[in-house]
Amino acid sequence: MSPGFLLALTLASIVGLLFHSLFGQRLWQLPVYWATAITGFLAGEIASGVVGGSLLRIGTVPVAEGLAGALVALGIGWLLTTPAPPRGRRRVAETRRTSMLRHRRAPVD
Repeated sequence: MSPGFLLALTLASIVGLLFHSLFGQRLWQLPVYWATAITGFLAGEIASGVVGGSLLRIGTVPVAEGLAGALVALGIGWLLTTPAPPRGRRRVAETRRTSMLRHRRAPVD
């Protein structure tokens, strides 16, 4: 394996694991975020090669573009894998509250 590939894989892995430590809620999200970070880093590298520029390059690895691609991919992955907040309990509580208010009797004078 080339040193550039190992550096890219290491940086993408660090970003994916840090993202999971900050935003992950379930253990099954860990490999998803890790793979998403690697894929996004690769997409950022490819985009850097297509555009032809690089902001920060270490050896043959465009680090800034790779990190940007990984963060964009992780943001999309977070939106797709984060469970929605439970809505059923809130609706039940609101229904109980409104039914209790409806069935209250007016005070008799």
